[in-house]
Amino acid sequence: MVGKILAVYSAWCEVAVGNRTVRSVFRGRLRKGKTDLIYPGDLAEIEKVGKVMAVKKVLPRKNLLVRPPVSNIDRAIIVTALTQPEVDPVGIDRLFVHLESQDIEGSLCINKSDLEDPEKISDLRDTYLKAGYPVDVTSAVTGAGVDSLRERMGEGTSIFAGPSGVGKSKLLNALLGISVETDKLARTGRGRHTTKGVTLYRIGEEGFLADTPGFSKLEGIDCEPEELSYFYPEMVELAPLCHYPRCLHKTEDPCAVRDAVFEGKISQERYANYLVLLEESIERMKRKYE
Repeated sequence: MVGKILAVYSAWCEVAVGNRTVRSVFRGRLRKGKTDLIYPGDLAEIEKVGKVMAVKKVLPRKNLLVRPPVSNIDRAIIVTALTQPEVDPVGIDRLFVHLESQDIEGSLCINKSDLEDPEKISDLRDTYLKAGYPVDVTSAVTGAGVDSLRERMGEGTSIFAGPSGVGKSKLLNALLGISVETDKLARTGRGRHTTKGVTLYRIGEEGFLADTPGFSKLEGIDCEPEELSYFYPEMVELAPLCHYPRCLHKTEDPCAVRDAVFEGKISQERYANYLVLLEESIERMKRKYE
């Protein structure tokens, strides 16, 4: 049978099989000392060996995030606040570009809505809705928007991303309805076993949510500068229409992307972020070929 790995310990793991969670030991290369070959999120073949269940084989992954270690991610929710801490638009777009490059569905969550200016929340929400991304507005303290976000995670494996201090841990607890730290102690016998990284929790009928606060900072992806626009959903269909085949959408004229910015079809904020990431990509390529 095939199940999804929920948590990995030194000599065994928890596996979701349908609506059940079973404890399975490792076989062969996956035995103790080799558990770096298996990660939460993996799909694995398990079988009964004597009186215990055992992981026989890990199936091919569609993606793998090393830090934190979790595989087969379907969705990443980028969590941000506006002022506590101050929003980092370039950082948000850097994360979205990374997700696009990995073919991972991305959405934005504006948390701490109880502390922020509603008008500024609306402006940021509209910027990313215009770019084609789903946006949730939440407060882990009041519970506002939490049910809607939970519904978004009803299928597949989800993970948080975003900077420290935006309330990802509190939001995680609000979504799951438990204290993750307390639950981990109860499940592992107060420290007798230690998880190797992430634990996946069931959320909704067919969803899983990683208990990690998620990745927060990334270097730019290793792509040619002229390829960057293909990771911006609002630019990807316009880029082939540009006059120059290797158009950077920076100073070229005519340029379909710059025209769309001028006409208001692409937000000025997103375009400004794109130019920052473009310069990073140009510098990275220079260093690469020096």
